[in-house]
Amino acid sequence: MKQIRFSHWLKTKAVLAAVVAATMVGGAVTGVAASETSVHSTSNNATVTATTNSPLTLSQYEHATATQLAQMVRDGKVTSQQLVQLAMTKVKQDNPQLNAVITMREAKAMDEAAALKDTGQPFYGVPILIKGLAQELKGESATQGLPYSSTRVASYTKPFVLQLQSLGFIVIGQTNYPELGLTNVTTSKLYGAAANPWNTADNPGGSSGGAAASVADDMVPLATGNDAGGSLRIPASWSGVIGLKPSAGMIKGDSVASTMASFAETKSMADTQTLFDNMLSGSVTAEAAPKDLKSVTIAYSTKSPVGTPVSQDAVNAVTQAVSFLKSQGFNVQQVDSPVDGKALMQAYYKGATTSGFAANSFARSAYKRDLLPDDGSIMTYALYQASKKLTAPDRASYASVVATAKQQMADFHQKYGLYLTPTTATTAPSNSDPAYLPEYVAKLRDIASLDSKDQMQLIYDAWLHGLSKTPFTQLANVTGEPAISLPTYVSASRMPLGIQLEAAKNQDHLLLAMGDLFESKNQLKFRDSQSTDENTGNTTGTTTAPATPEASTSSESKPATSASKPTTPATPVTTAQAPKLIYAKGALNLYRDVNLTQRVRHYTAKPRIHSRTFKTLGVAYAKNGALRYRVKGGYITANSKFVAALYYQQNPQRVRVIGQHGIYSYRQLTFKSSQRVRLIKKGKVLKIKAIRFHGQTARLELTNGQFITANKQFVIQNKS
Repeated sequence: MKQIRFSHWLKTKAVLAAVVAATMVGGAVTGVAASETSVHSTSNNATVTATTNSPLTLSQYEHATATQLAQMVRDGKVTSQQLVQLAMTKVKQDNPQLNAVITMREAKAMDEAAALKDTGQPFYGVPILIKGLAQELKGESATQGLPYSSTRVASYTKPFVLQLQSLGFIVIGQTNYPELGLTNVTTSKLYGAAANPWNTADNPGGSSGGAAASVADDMVPLATGNDAGGSLRIPASWSGVIGLKPSAGMIKGDSVASTMASFAETKSMADTQTLFDNMLSGSVTAEAAPKDLKSVTIAYSTKSPVGTPVSQDAVNAVTQAVSFLKSQGFNVQQVDSPVDGKALMQAYYKGATTSGFAANSFARSAYKRDLLPDDGSIMTYALYQASKKLTAPDRASYASVVATAKQQMADFHQKYGLYLTPTTATTAPSNSDPAYLPEYVAKLRDIASLDSKDQMQLIYDAWLHGLSKTPFTQLANVTGEPAISLPTYVSASRMPLGIQLEAAKNQDHLLLAMGDLFESKNQLKFRDSQSTDENTGNTTGTTTAPATPEASTSSESKPATSASKPTTPATPVTTAQAPKLIYAKGALNLYRDVNLTQRVRHYTAKPRIHSRTFKTLGVAYAKNGALRYRVKGGYITANSKFVAALYYQQNPQRVRVIGQHGIYSYRQLTFKSSQRVRLIKKGKVLKIKAIRFHGQTARLELTNGQFITANKQFVIQNKS
């Protein structure tokens, strides 16, 4: 497997250690131009279908579902190898700014795609990314995210991944995750931080953050992950995708007794349903959804189970969902969970100590000594130290709390078939927001000196900074119940936030039916549907001049208390995508930070033909929601007074040549020197028939059928 961001790995090493109790709390590719890759297909508004007469563009690939792509392959309209090429192109194009994918297996994937035979697989020939943690594929990376295990590879393929392959998927690589999956954000010493496609200054969530980011960014139509405390649902909420955590033991390879469930991040309920139906373990049975969904009484709450603040955005998301459900005829009642959330999490962290114990076995194999504070995450070290002092009564108390919670929720669901909450208490945190506050990091370094009770209290206190953002998801893991995060809300600062529906154990089909309802009524809000014209980068938000620092005014910066009364949600504001290339229309400043307070460089104003150009690496938003473009070296304003797309994206009707030496016209869109027709001199005015695209690069078609550049440094709209 090809390593993307790290050179120090993939020397085979056998490491036998305890199975890591992963995903507990929540937890540079060389660019290839998209224009160079196309295969046969076409699209319409509702679906993407294929013909042999028109190319399947990268954009069409991005907007197709997994089941649609499989049908195209089956119909002979596109090959699996071509889909893999498109997926690889997208990863190579976007991953340098997202760090969502940590390894790629390009050659192996192409060979597997070529060898694939059609036996009726539901996902025949579709490229997929798998989580790098606990979803091992023989011969590929299996580091657990531990720096001291960076060369470890899997000795066998796990049943979950084998089943994926039997369904026709082609595994093209692995996605990013935090060390041992322990945090609700994706960042680690080994792999670095992942970025959120909605705003690259923020994190996509964790621990399946790379999976969620890759799906939100359209690298693949779905990507697998696992969830032992919210690790599918948290990134689904923060990245604006669908995240289902099935019932305990429901999915192939999962244990009925484990808090961890395996599944995927998706963008289509049809894909979600098809994947679920074909990944069942057979050890437990998913009960059928009721024929009349409205017969199910729904309880809802916006109260944090651990007593921490809940943002107004999270309250708004639930209020919006409640209004929708009532409009559909559901009986929806405000009722809090009967479970003591603090006691649950205190017990939960006792269970998490097994991760520290397992990590120490890796450290002993690598270093011939026990784990030290600086070997990896400070929390991994803390959990290892705590594991040494937990007593038999401590473990018995953990089991007692779990059993009580299971019984309480089973009784609760006798009256309330569904429990609705925000998936997360806030929108995505910034990548500058630490998982653990510095004051607790210092204390955790000395945790070995504390007794067991104080150790566990310190771990709870240190984790509270992260837990306060995601206190709603762990209940489903401890009880073994299914839960789903649906992307129904976008904040005023253009960031997604999901709602969570939790059902009784083995009532997974009820959740899928509810997802279908929300989708069929156009309640799901994905990044693609929220994007404005990617060619202009304009949004309904207000941008500011580049020299002015902004103050924070976003709604999530003003948290409601846990007792906040639901209010009418603010009207969601759309997000934006950056044009691939932009130019400075005048003087421009480059800043180190997204709020434009730390200037790095000043560019003086120049005539358009010599203006400064930038390749955009993504979008980000200031504290007040103002749009920025991330470029090499920092951030610049996206204000249209200062910057614009370098290439025309709409027909300018007439253009005047301003290039000092003129421009060439070409017979074809590829612009090869052998295709040149004539040199058009500076000052010549030309009539434009249409905008055409070579991949994602715009060309201008003249009325005589020849083509010229759409680069604004060479041609300018002539309005006379």
